[in-house]
Amino acid sequence: MESVQSGTPERLHRTIGPMGASLSGIGIVLGAGIYVLIGEAASEVGNGAWLAFFIGAVLAAATGLSYAELTSTIPEAAAAAAFAEESFGARVGFVTGWLDVVVNLIGAPAVALGFAGYFSSLIGGDQVLVAVLTIALCALIAVVGVGETIRLASLFALVEAGGLVLVIIVGVPFLGDVDLLQFDHGAAGLLAGAALVFFAYEGFEEIATLSEEVENPTRNIPLALLIAISVTTLLYVAVTAIAVSVVPVAELAGDSSPLASVVRVAANDRLADALSVVALFATFNTVLLLLATGPRAMYGMARRRLLPAVVGTVWVARGTPWIAIVSSAVVAVGFAVTGDIGFVAQVTNFAVFILFIVVNAAVIRLRFSQPDRPRPFRLRPTVGRVPLVPIVGLGGALLLSGFMEREAFLVGLLALAIGIAASFVFLREAPPEEAA
Repeated sequence: MESVQSGTPERLHRTIGPMGASLSGIGIVLGAGIYVLIGEAASEVGNGAWLAFFIGAVLAAATGLSYAELTSTIPEAAAAAAFAEESFGARVGFVTGWLDVVVNLIGAPAVALGFAGYFSSLIGGDQVLVAVLTIALCALIAVVGVGETIRLASLFALVEAGGLVLVIIVGVPFLGDVDLLQFDHGAAGLLAGAALVFFAYEGFEEIATLSEEVENPTRNIPLALLIAISVTTLLYVAVTAIAVSVVPVAELAGDSSPLASVVRVAANDRLADALSVVALFATFNTVLLLLATGPRAMYGMARRRLLPAVVGTVWVARGTPWIAIVSSAVVAVGFAVTGDIGFVAQVTNFAVFILFIVVNAAVIRLRFSQPDRPRPFRLRPTVGRVPLVPIVGLGGALLLSGFMEREAFLVGLLALAIGIAASFVFLREAPPEEAA
């Protein structure tokens, strides 16, 4: 392994094509959230839960388009941290990157425990041990190489999508059996449901961290973002409409595996069990992609001297930021061994909203501070210099944040405060390296 030379991390290798980037985005967005969130969304909204997923998709798409413009302009692994630093300075860049890393460090062990739950119910074994071994295996795959990681993740993404397509196929005959415009708690319930299911779309932003390993990133990263959000939106809306048509909302609301119940009612037990196996692929794939993309944000921050240069050390033979991957895995294992990180995981809600607010604001800021900077992907329409899409994304994030649980908000504030304090410890006074 080659160490950092002259305080500057080695470069990553461009080995990912547009299809690989798109499938990795689809894989990390689909995850396992949809397999459990439908029941909770149905409880909040009623038969119209599909509309909550659509509203969440519109707001996610607005922010996704903002990511698309910024990654076409600043194609760096640091992603949100780089966008924030270019727009608002190094301290905001550090804190934004900090929150981005926190989302991954907490998300990976949370999903690993979910994988362990499915695994233990099907095969047996201690859940904490299974979660730890899952994190270790995913970290090993991520260290071996981004090409191997993306190929495996792409295969798993197809399996995940196949599971949802199965739900759609067996449930289509039930469409029309219920009123899909029934909202049990009115507009407030619909917005609360949208805030809840918005997090089913988390992960598309991780595509941006692959900017330094994707071929022709100024074209392929925006394309992958749009494909990932479009595909997952179609699947989510269709699956939700079918779920409430097959199983009564009251039953879905209290079901820990609602989609398996949908398939059991619409088809048979064997297909329902098959869907549980698909959930294994979904959860494993999410852990793998979080441990592959999160460390790349850390690498990018090291490139910009927002973190110590050693964090950006690349294993030259494999082209992977192995120090960042291993350290992320160690922290993830630390969370996983507690066996219960549900409360801590709520901070992701707060962190993601802050990230999206900053990213949308960065698009607007750069239109004024760097109006002549090349933008291969440029958002329209505009009012003067102000693009309207980021306004929708920013406003949506602010609106939905008002429906967060109080505990999540307070824990998020604590994480934000820690990030601000850490910026005074890690932030370098030297100017960031210019992107090549």
